[in-house]
Amino acid sequence: MAHYLKLIWINAGIYLSIILWTLAGVIISPLCYLFFTRILLWKKPETLRKMIWYYGWTSSKLMSLFVDIKWPEQQELPSPCIIVANHESFFDPYLVSFQPQRNICMAVRDWPFKIPFYGFYMKLAGYINVETDDLDTILKQAQTAVEQQATLMFFPEGTRSKDGRLNRFHSGPFRLSVQTGLPVVPLCISGSFRMLPRGHMLIRPAKVRGRILAPIYPEQFLSTQNPHIELRRSVKTTMVACIQELNQQV
Repeated sequence: MAHYLKLIWINAGIYLSIILWTLAGVIISPLCYLFFTRILLWKKPETLRKMIWYYGWTSSKLMSLFVDIKWPEQQELPSPCIIVANHESFFDPYLVSFQPQRNICMAVRDWPFKIPFYGFYMKLAGYINVETDDLDTILKQAQTAVEQQATLMFFPEGTRSKDGRLNRFHSGPFRLSVQTGLPVVPLCISGSFRMLPRGHMLIRPAKVRGRILAPIYPEQFLSTQNPHIELRRSVKTTMVACIQELNQQV
């Protein structure tokens, strides 16, 4: 009985708190956006990206009231850079607020752009659609974001893991790193698969942990025949070892 009561508490608490916070955002965000851009004269895309980061950060904090979520030790990251994170759960886009950068331009698949409220602000923020846009368009959008001092965020697996293990990495963020010289910063998340696996709606008790790894610079791979492939391989190897270590701790 205690187990089922805990499940009810976790699911009701997380879903209700995020729904209420999202509804509050629908009301408050236009006013905040107008204040920041019209009164304080902040730049529009950067303002939206920071607002979205704060929405995700607050959502993660609300989730941590019901599930054991601990933030990793924060460290100063190169700015801008390319952050790559593993993707285990629906909640990972919230949990990437683990990292301290706020001016984040996320590269995501097409379906989030179709969600009311979410999609509208994602487009205004200059988020990158890696599913429908061609490589040249993605590179152009990424370059524009970098010129606006935004840090790029990719889920290189392209979709959520079906078994909690790291899937094949796509080459996009690593090609971009080689072309721009931006370092790649791996962000490893452990436990979100246990909390909410792909294809499920029931949130389960879990210990969610994250770790920000040291930047990996593309320069060290430029002498190889396929520098982006070697960079991709190095990043994935590092992340696999880190995630395995985190899994053993929880």
